[in-house]
Amino acid sequence: MAKIKPKVPLQKVPSAQSKKTVKVNVIPEENKYYIYALILAFTTLVFFAASYKISGDDDFFWHLATGRYIVQNQVVPNTDIFGYATAGVEWIPFEWGWDVITYGLYNIGGYNAILLFRSIIFSLIFFIYYLLLKKFKVNSVISYILFFILLIAIMDRLSPRPHILTYLFFVILLYIITSFKYIDREKYFKWLYFLPLIFLIWGNVHMGVLAGGLLLFIYTVSEVLIFLYPQRFSSPEIKPLTREQIQRLLLISVASALVLLINPHGLQTYLYAYGHTKMKLLETINEWRNPFSGGMDFGFIVTFYKILLFSGIIILIYSIKKKDIFFALTYIGFAIYSVRAIRLTVDYEIIIIFFLAVSINYYFQKWANTGKGNNILQFFLYNNGVKAVLIALFVYITFNIPNEGVYQWLKYYRIPGFGVNSDFIPVQLFDFMKEANISGKPFNHFGTGGYLVWNFPNEKNFIDSRNLNDAIFNEYNTIMVKGRGFEKKLDDYGVDYVVFLDPDLIRRPKDLQTNIVSYVSRNPGWKLVFWDDKSFLFVKDIPKFADVINKYEYRILNPYNFIFHQQEFDKKMKEDPERAKQELDRKIKTEPRGYILSGIHQFSQKYFK
Repeated sequence: MAKIKPKVPLQKVPSAQSKKTVKVNVIPEENKYYIYALILAFTTLVFFAASYKISGDDDFFWHLATGRYIVQNQVVPNTDIFGYATAGVEWIPFEWGWDVITYGLYNIGGYNAILLFRSIIFSLIFFIYYLLLKKFKVNSVISYILFFILLIAIMDRLSPRPHILTYLFFVILLYIITSFKYIDREKYFKWLYFLPLIFLIWGNVHMGVLAGGLLLFIYTVSEVLIFLYPQRFSSPEIKPLTREQIQRLLLISVASALVLLINPHGLQTYLYAYGHTKMKLLETINEWRNPFSGGMDFGFIVTFYKILLFSGIIILIYSIKKKDIFFALTYIGFAIYSVRAIRLTVDYEIIIIFFLAVSINYYFQKWANTGKGNNILQFFLYNNGVKAVLIALFVYITFNIPNEGVYQWLKYYRIPGFGVNSDFIPVQLFDFMKEANISGKPFNHFGTGGYLVWNFPNEKNFIDSRNLNDAIFNEYNTIMVKGRGFEKKLDDYGVDYVVFLDPDLIRRPKDLQTNIVSYVSRNPGWKLVFWDDKSFLFVKDIPKFADVINKYEYRILNPYNFIFHQQEFDKKMKEDPERAKQELDRKIKTEPRGYILSGIHQFSQKYFK
C-alpha cells in the first residue's frame, strides 16, 4: 500500500504591502588611522600632564630617605628612624617597596628618573584602559572623552608617590577579571592565577591594595550570587560559572588575601595602617576631608568627582537592563568607599570609568541603530571630523602645558618639567645649611622634615609629613603658633635651630605675626642667618654657632622687622649703614630677584647715597 504523506500546514507569507519596513542603520567601522592618532595625541597629553616638578610634596623625600635606609641597613624598620622627638615611636613604612624602587631609580638618574617613571606609569594606565575598552568594542570617541574627563579629575593625584602603582594595579586587575568574565573564560582563566602574585607585590608598595581587595571581593561575591541564583542574576550574555570554576575562583581570592600577610611585619602592618587613619590630625589635611564637606572650596577636582559619582545612575540602569550584578555592586561599593575622603575619590574614578564607558557605549550604540536622532549619534560616534577635533584639542592642550598656559587658565599651581621646584621646596635654604655645616636639633616646619632627613642622612628632624601620631603634631602645633608653654617646650626638646617654610609668604605675610618666626625674630637669643621669599633659618646664639653667626647673621636686614617694625628697621639702617650695605650686597648675590629683597633694596637706597 502506498504511503500517504501527511499534510504540511501551509505557512502564511505576508504580502509585500503587509510587510513592515524596519530601517536598520549600518554602523560603519571606525577609521583605524584616526584611532592611532587619537591614541598618540592623548598618550602624549597624559605624559606631559604627568610631567611636572616636585612641588610641596615632602612625602617624596622621606620616601627616598626610607629607601636609602632599607637598602643600606637591609632591614625594614618598625620604629621611627628620622625624628629625635619621636625616637622609639612605632612607625611601619608599609610602602617600603615603593621606597626601595624609587631610591634605586634615583641612583640611576636622580630625581628625573623617578619623575620619568611617574609619567610612564600614567601613560601606561590609560593605554591599558584603552586596550580593555577596545575588547568591549567601546567607541573610541566615548573612550577618549571619558579618559579626558578622568585625566582632569585625577590631576591632584599625579604626584610621584606610591599610590600611582595602586592606580596601575587597579587597571590590570580590571583587565584580568573583566576579560575572564565577559570575553573568554577559557583563555583568561589562566590569567586569574597571576592575581596572588599581583596582590603580593601590591601589598608591599601601597595600602591601596585593600581597595583592590574590595574590587576582587565584589567580583567574587557577584559570581557566587550568579552561581547560586542563576534564574535571578544570569542571562544569555552572563552565564554562571561552573562549580569547578567557582571553587578555583574562591581559592584564588583566598590566596590573594593571604599573601597580603607576606610583608616584613605581617598582620601588624595593617593594624598600624588602620590606626594611622584614626588620627585627629588627619582632619586638618585637605585630602582626608569628606568631598561633601561644607564650607570648603575644593575646586574643579571635586566637581568632576561629583559628576562621575552621580553619572553612576547610568551604570545602575545598565546593570538592571543586562542583569549584571557585578556592575551594580561595584558602583555602589566604591561610591560608598569614596565619600570617606577626597584622596579616595580617585580610586573610585579610575575603577568606575570602565563601567561607565561600557554602559554609555551600550545606550549610544543602541540609539544610533534604532532611536530617534540616530543620524546625529552616528555622526558623533563615527565621523572622522569629531575624532579630528579631539585630536586637535589634545595637541593644543599638550603644547600649552610647557608654557603653563593650561594651568593659568585653570588657576591651578603647577610647574611643568622635571626636577625640583625651588620656588616651593626650600632648596636654597638647605644648600646654605650644607655650606654653613648647620646641624643639631631643629624645630622644622612640617613640610620640610622629609627634605631635611634626605639631605642630611645623619640628622634627625622634629616632625615630617609621615603623620606619626597626634601627640607630636600637637607639640609641633603648640610651638609653631606660640601656644601656651611653647618656650619651655623649645628648651625641653633642646632645639638649637629653627627652619620655617611658607611658599605663600609674600601673599600672606601677616601670618608671620602669629607663628614662631615672630618670636625668634624678636628674641636676642636667636639669630637670623638665612632668609628668602619663602623660608627662614634661625640659629640659637650658642658657642657652636658662633662662627656661623659671625659670618652670616642678618642683624639689620630681617624681613620680619622690615614688614612689621619699620621704625626699628629704619633706626638700625641709620645707625650702621655700612653693615646694612654688606648684608644687602650679600643677599643680592644669593637672591637677586627676591620679592622681599626688592622692597628692602628700594627702601634702603636713601641710606647709601
